[in-house]
Amino acid sequence: MINILLVTHGDFGKELLKSSELIIGTVEDAESISFHRGESFEEFSKKVEEVIERLSKDELIVFTDMYGGSPYMAVTKAMKNRNFYHITGINFPLFIDIAVNRTSYSLSDIAEKIIKNGKKSIVFVNDKFSTD
Repeated sequence: MINILLVTHGDFGKELLKSSELIIGTVEDAESISFHRGESFEEFSKKVEEVIERLSKDELIVFTDMYGGSPYMAVTKAMKNRNFYHITGINFPLFIDIAVNRTSYSLSDIAEKIIKNGKKSIVFVNDKFSTD
């Protein structure tokens, strides 16, 4: 099984997990770490490293919410001497896609699929209606 870790600003990751349960049921082997206002980066980074150390004993894919943000920086720091995938820019459709398909694909195939599908998951609806 491929473990999933969501590392996000605020409770975005926790809410992705909760919201996905409405559609696909409980997501096993998935966790979330939240970075909150007032929390020091060092404290947060230590927590991220501890969870990644535990989860990376198996295959692991880590999602962060925004390129360059504190969650991204903490995960990037934890990548040293560890073997896991890190993808930034997670959204709801992508999370459901990975949660449903991670038993059917290898870790590298999932990463490729997520990047490809991420581009499809953003739609300018006004253009969609004007062309249909």
